[in-house]
Amino acid sequence: MKPTYQDALAYYGVNGAHPGGLPLTKSLLEQEHITAATELLDAGCGTGQTSAYIKRNYPCHVTSIDYHPTMVNRARHRFQKEQLPIRLFQGNVEKLPFHDKSFDIILVESVLIFTDWKKSLKELKRVLKPNGVLLVLEMTSERKLTSNEQYNMCSVYGIEKVLTEQEWIYEIKEAGFASVDIKAAHSVFSYLSSSPEIDEEGLDLTAPRNTEMENKLMEHSHILYVYGNIIGYRVYRATC
Repeated sequence: MKPTYQDALAYYGVNGAHPGGLPLTKSLLEQEHITAATELLDAGCGTGQTSAYIKRNYPCHVTSIDYHPTMVNRARHRFQKEQLPIRLFQGNVEKLPFHDKSFDIILVESVLIFTDWKKSLKELKRVLKPNGVLLVLEMTSERKLTSNEQYNMCSVYGIEKVLTEQEWIYEIKEAGFASVDIKAAHSVFSYLSSSPEIDEEGLDLTAPRNTEMENKLMEHSHILYVYGNIIGYRVYRATC
């Protein structure tokens, strides 16, 4: 079986794979009210870069979850090395192992598009407290894509569809969220041309070379080069 895009990210331990990277995450968190009583969930934590940053800089309780076992192992190693008291789980965003109304803030960075987003959004709504905040950073198309454009992108990422901004807003509201605001919006090219701070996507240089994994990352780079003016990202801030 050929590796997926997520397999390649996990294999090389890519930290800031989501658009905007850690600098964008920092900016979003600064706009939220985070206290010692805040329960925060990093859903799809990857290598744990964001979770670790939050725990180092905010007094809140941090819970992290990721589906990919390699990512969970990388996150666990990071948390142990930095001696950070973060609860870490391996699990699926489509069926979260948490009680109803458990979290005040949920951060989801480039995760939903790789899942059944209808199930995932309903689960996120279930575990979010009343008046809680959902921050979703997702790949978003700048316009409706042609069938050929959709096929080319979906075949690289192993996803069902790249949604437009209006489609994402519709799906979030369908899951039961009362309001959805756009906190940031860029195409790939506009982000690269305007961002004053680019977060380096750290790679695990100790990982043995793997041609299939490297090819998958190259396919990703090719997609960004070819379609960088019509795909990008949005940050959706949703509340109940």
